[in-house]
Amino acid sequence: MAETLFHCDDLLWRRFEQLCRDRDETPGAVLRDLVRLEVKRTESRKARSDEVIDERLLVRLRLLVAEALAGSESWGQLHRALGERGLKFVPSGGGLLLVDASTGEPFAKSSQVGPAYLDLVRRFGAGFPGHPRPGLAIQALARP
Repeated sequence: MAETLFHCDDLLWRRFEQLCRDRDETPGAVLRDLVRLEVKRTESRKARSDEVIDERLLVRLRLLVAEALAGSESWGQLHRALGERGLKFVPSGGGLLLVDASTGEPFAKSSQVGPAYLDLVRRFGAGFPGHPRPGLAIQALARP
């Protein structure tokens, strides 16, 4: 029954069945525990993150990034389009950060206002110019 609730490969399903047998519980009980753990993990991640962004600002930024992406076919075009809107992407860890072009004040991660960095890499090819971790770009392009 639980197998029809979600699609997974045979190996994952066998591991799930083994977990049920080891714990001597029904699949439903194990799934509830897994969901609880995931919710706890998500809440603790949110609690650690002090990146509280005004929702109206986030909506505005999403619209500006979407406009810039609509007419862009390369990193250079995206950079120019964002610059016209007073924004720019800068490398940050494993992704990109959207900042104010004049002050450098950070607004949000690229994944909060549009596509995640790896999605942009798949779209434009190669990595973001100046990104400190070009290996991520190569891995993203290698994935289907």
